[in-house]
Amino acid sequence: MGELLVLLITVAILAIQFHFGIRKRKLLGAIIPTIMVLLFILITCMEKTTEYVLTGLLCVAAILITWIMGYLKSAKYEKSALDKMKAKDIQ
Repeated sequence: MGELLVLLITVAILAIQFHFGIRKRKLLGAIIPTIMVLLFILITCMEKTTEYVLTGLLCVAAILITWIMGYLKSAKYEKSALDKMKAKDIQ
């Protein structure tokens, strides 16, 4: 059950980042990676180990890549939304 919860939270975080990328929200897209960096720094300091550094870097990189993917697809998304509005206006 715990694995399912972790999977759902991961999917939700990536979906939010993709949405922020599609909407070209740079500031909102920076909030989650910043929180993740601070969280991994806190965990590293509390545990007094560098064991979580690689894991943290990979997690933050995945979140940033997801935002970038959304940002790159934003032009296509905006065009399709505009085409829908034009089609609605014609009817």
